[in-house]
Amino acid sequence: MIHHRIVMTEQQAARRVIPALTGSVPGLKSAQVYKALRRKDVRLNGRKIQTDQAVACGDVIDLYLPDQANPEDERSGLSEAVSAGSTPAYQVVYQDNALLILNKMAGVVVHGTANAQDEEEDTLIDTVRSDFKDPGLVLCHRLDRNTGGLIILARNKDIQNAVMELMQQGKITKRYHCLVRGDPQTGQKIRTADGLEFYQIEAYLEKRARQNEVFIHDERRPGDVPVITRYRVLRRFPGFGPESEPVCELEVELVTGRTHQIRAHLAHLGHPLLGDGKYGRNAYNRFFKGRQGALSRQQLFACQLTFSPAIRTGSIAHLAGKTLQVEPNYDLDLPGAESGMRG
Repeated sequence: MIHHRIVMTEQQAARRVIPALTGSVPGLKSAQVYKALRRKDVRLNGRKIQTDQAVACGDVIDLYLPDQANPEDERSGLSEAVSAGSTPAYQVVYQDNALLILNKMAGVVVHGTANAQDEEEDTLIDTVRSDFKDPGLVLCHRLDRNTGGLIILARNKDIQNAVMELMQQGKITKRYHCLVRGDPQTGQKIRTADGLEFYQIEAYLEKRARQNEVFIHDERRPGDVPVITRYRVLRRFPGFGPESEPVCELEVELVTGRTHQIRAHLAHLGHPLLGDGKYGRNAYNRFFKGRQGALSRQQLFACQLTFSPAIRTGSIAHLAGKTLQVEPNYDLDLPGAESGMRG
């Protein structure tokens, strides 16, 4: 381990641990300090801490970094979650004084977890805080590691709370694109706020946090929470799957936003996402050859965010009526398609 000891001077007093360390150790990035805090590798006056907190004149901060983590070598703003020279971890889609909206690349971990495997990775939130030199940035929602697409960060917790409340009220709509097995036509047909026809499916979700897995039930069981998912077929690819089975590209709208909801709900209908080994079948996924070889992650992207015109007041009222979109970056080269619209 590399040990850095910093004694706070009068000029550094009233700062917090992370800016105090990054301002004192040449080349040190806040992403490294965030990870060290999660590992309990930061001590304030001899006491292990896990959160950023204020320091005073005379306080002693001890920082322990892995031997390979040389601050002087970390000058790039790109995430270590992707290999050097490859696609950056994110692209900025929109930013203002309230929000930062990014297009996250599939394969990038959004935030720290209890999984030790993730501890040595740069997470999206760590990297963005470091790149923008803004430790106050906070996530408004999450995306799975292997789900790419749009994700909202707030400049502070008050704005975060406002965004999360608007999401709960259905005033910020999230839509996804994905590739699924077969040709789903299940559910009740409804018209969405923008006049499109979707199928709406409803069920109940059981979450087993320890296994990081959920189960969908048609009838409610103790501990279940309701889930509502909407989808429409965008494109059909006849004969693209094994034994000439069709594959479809769906647009999915979340009414409720539960863990793994899209993946588990569609799999429950018999239409798992291509590449999803948890809720699909690996034998099926191995049939498809992606650009990096065998298809190893779900083909799912958060492609659209719509801010309702009904957002009249608050820190993001200026976004009312606006829609942000990105294109899905599937790992497959798709064949010619039939339109998803019928009749």
